[in-house]
Amino acid sequence: MQENNTQSPDQRAFKDVVPLALGTLVWLATLALARFGPEFLWDFNPVASWIAVAVNLVAAVGWIVIHARYLRRVDDLQRKILLDAMAVALGVGLAGGFTLAAAESAKLLAFDVNVALVSALMGVVYAVASVVGTVRYR
Repeated sequence: MQENNTQSPDQRAFKDVVPLALGTLVWLATLALARFGPEFLWDFNPVASWIAVAVNLVAAVGWIVIHARYLRRVDDLQRKILLDAMAVALGVGLAGGFTLAAAESAKLLAFDVNVALVSALMGVVYAVASVVGTVRYR
């Protein structure tokens, strides 16, 4: 009996997304190390902190490369959906971030605006826009 080596679209999609998921986890782990390591692991040693930041930067570049490769492997419609979602997330991040910064400097907010807030906002917008785009093009 001959073995069938063809993969279903779902199997291929899962295989393609694994490196992206692993790259994301590595980047997040190095980010957490760079953020929390100085306080909890090495008592604000500047050499260790710079090493952690450099490792995070290298992981971030790797994650960007992995993401670009992922986008090249998906089909045209999925690529369009994801690029549209990225455009919306970037727009919300820039416009929303600068608007929040202006409101903060005018003392209109009861909370501090920081990069983590804007990053989280962009992540949520990207996820929602990806789902909306997927549903829209079904």
